[in-house]
Amino acid sequence: MRQLAREDEREELEEVLGPAEPLEPLEWVPVVASLGVERKRVRLRSGGERVYEGYRVRVPREAVERLGLQDGGTVLMLLARPRWYHLLDYREEPLRSRFREMRRPWVKAEICLMGGAREEDCRDYRIVPVIAGEDELKALGLEPGRPVTLRELVERLREKTRPGRE
Repeated sequence: MRQLAREDEREELEEVLGPAEPLEPLEWVPVVASLGVERKRVRLRSGGERVYEGYRVRVPREAVERLGLQDGGTVLMLLARPRWYHLLDYREEPLRSRFREMRRPWVKAEICLMGGAREEDCRDYRIVPVIAGEDELKALGLEPGRPVTLRELVERLREKTRPGRE
C-alpha cells in the first residue's frame, strides 16, 4: 500500500516539476570573484529617504562558459573570504618554485582549489567535500569550514584509537 502512495506522490511531483531526469553530481568550479555593493536611494513621500543595498558577485567568464550558464542563470555558491596567498598566481616563476616548497599542505590544497597553481603541481591536492553532521565533525575534532588534510585526519584517528590512551 505504501509503495502505491509513493508512486502517486512521484507522479504528482513530476506533474509539478516536469519529468524526472537522472540526477548528475554538481560540477564545482573554483573561482576568485569580486563582490560589489550597489546602493539605491529612494525618496519617500514623507520627505525622508531610504537606502537599499544590493550585492553583485562578478564571476569570471571562464567559469560561466565552463558551467554553460546563460544570462539570468542561477548558480549555487559556497563563499569564502580569501587570504593574501589565495590572490597570488603560482603558475609562473618565481612563485611556482615557492609553491612547491610550501610546508602547509592545506594552504597548497586551497590554492589548487582556486586554480592558482598549475595542474601538474596540484596532482597530490584535491579538495573533496564531506557531508557530515555537526556531532560527527566534532567527534573527529573538525570544524566546519576549517581545512584539514587527509594525512592529518588519519593521524587524529590513529591517536584516538591507540591502545593505552585514556
